[in-house]
Amino acid sequence: MILRRLCAFIFLSCLALSFWYLPVAFASGPAILQLTDDHAADVRPAWSPDNKTIAYQSNREGAYHIYLVNADGSNPRALTKGSSDDRHPIWMPDGKAILFDSFDGSRREIWMVNVLDGNLKQLTNFGALASFPAPSPDGQWISFYVFKDESLDLWIARRDGRDAKPLTRELASARNNQCTFACHYAAWNADNRTIAYSAGELDTIWTVDREAGSPKRVVADGADNHFPWFLPDGRLGYVTEHIEPAAAWTDAWALDLKTGQRTLLQSRMSMQGPVEWNNDNTKVLFHSPRGGNFDIYLIDLGVSNGVEALQGKPIPSDRIQKAATPASPVATSPAPTQQTDLGLLTWVFLGTIGVFTAGLVWRILRRQSRR
Repeated sequence: MILRRLCAFIFLSCLALSFWYLPVAFASGPAILQLTDDHAADVRPAWSPDNKTIAYQSNREGAYHIYLVNADGSNPRALTKGSSDDRHPIWMPDGKAILFDSFDGSRREIWMVNVLDGNLKQLTNFGALASFPAPSPDGQWISFYVFKDESLDLWIARRDGRDAKPLTRELASARNNQCTFACHYAAWNADNRTIAYSAGELDTIWTVDREAGSPKRVVADGADNHFPWFLPDGRLGYVTEHIEPAAAWTDAWALDLKTGQRTLLQSRMSMQGPVEWNNDNTKVLFHSPRGGNFDIYLIDLGVSNGVEALQGKPIPSDRIQKAATPASPVATSPAPTQQTDLGLLTWVFLGTIGVFTAGLVWRILRRQSRR
C-alpha cells in the first residue's frame, strides 16, 4: 500500500511540476522589447505573415529605406538601398515579397521587393504620388492612395499593377482645404472585397466594396478614429486617439459590421499613431521617440506586466529588454536574473519532492525492519 502511495505521489508531483513549469517559462520573457536602437528614425513596423520577421523604414543611411529584423531583435538588415526614398512596407500574404512606395525626387510609385534576393519591381506608373500599398488576403489585388490634381483617392489594382481604378472620388481635396496626406494603409477583410479606410477628415472610418464601390461610413462618433484593421473573426478594429492638456492616449476597439456592436479591446494605450497587431492579437508593434529617437518596440501582452507596458505604466527593469543594435546583429537571450529566478524555483520545488520522497522511503524501511 505504501509503495503504491509513493508511486502515486511521485507521479502527481511530476505532473504538477510540468503544469507549474510551463506557464512560468512561457510568461518569463520581457514585457517590452526595443527592436531598434540607433540615431535614426525607425518607424512603420509591419509583421510578416508568420510573425517571425518585422519590416520597417529607417533613414539611418540618409534617405528612408526598407529594413528587416527578426521578431526577437536579431539579424537587422537592409532590404532596399540607393538614392530613392522608400517607405511604408507591408508584407505580401505569402511572405515572399514586400510592398512599399518609393519617391525618386519627382514622383512616388508603388513597388515590390523580393525578400530573398532584393529584386525590385515597379507596379504603378501614375507620374504622381502613390503611397501606402496594401495587399488583399489572397494576394491578387493591392490597394493604395494616389494624390493627383490636388485630390487624394483610394485606388486598387491587380498585384502586377494592371487594371488600376479609383474606389473614391475626392476623398480629400486641397481645394476644400482638407488633409490630402494618406496617414495609413487601407485594410482588407478576409473576403478579399471589403476595404476599410480613414476618411480625409481623419475622424471617420469607411468601408468600400472592391467591385461594387459605394463607400459606406461605419464609424462616426465625433472622436478621432484612425488606422483600421480587420481581426481574424471579421470584426473591424480601429483606434481612437485622445489628446488632453495633461495626457494623451489611444483606445483600441472592435466593431461588428453586421450588428454594429462595439467592443473595447485595449484601453489607455500609451502610444500615439498606428499599432500593428500580430495574428492572434497578443503582441503589438509600434514606433515611439520615448528613447530620444524613433525606434521600433514590441509589447507581449501574454507575459507578466504586458498590459502595464502597453498602458505606459512603470514596470520592473527586468521586464524591459533592448535588442541588438544594427552594428551588432546578434541574437538576444533572456535576462540572467530571470534565468536565475526560474532555476532557483525549480530546484526548490524538486528539493521539496525529494524530501517527501525520502521521508516515505524511510518509513517503509522502518516498518520492514520491525517485521
